[in-house]
Amino acid sequence: MEELINVKEVSKLISGTLKRSGFELETSGENLKTLNEFRIYLTKKLSKLLDDDYNGVINLLYRIDINEEELSKLFSSSSKDFIPAALADLIINRQIEKIKWRLKIKNGEI
Repeated sequence: MEELINVKEVSKLISGTLKRSGFELETSGENLKTLNEFRIYLTKKLSKLLDDDYNGVINLLYRIDINEEELSKLFSSSSKDFIPAALADLIINRQIEKIKWRLKIKNGEI
């Protein structure tokens, strides 16, 4: 099933969620060829968003349905430098989970 999930699909889902939360991505994933490239882009975007609108990012994370325990551990750590990259991973992984569930439902596996 992994091969069915591509960067365009993941970035489109994340971009839509960000837009509904009042944030814009400058790319729709069209020019990004791998999930890692999108992860790097999203990490940079999240770093800026955390500086500009921390509360908005927290609301976004709840909208995406990121696990509260994972967020609590992440934000309580002593080093804050890796938070944007860790958030990007959590967001991408959560969206991939949603895509997999939708595929299973579509294929009648659930």
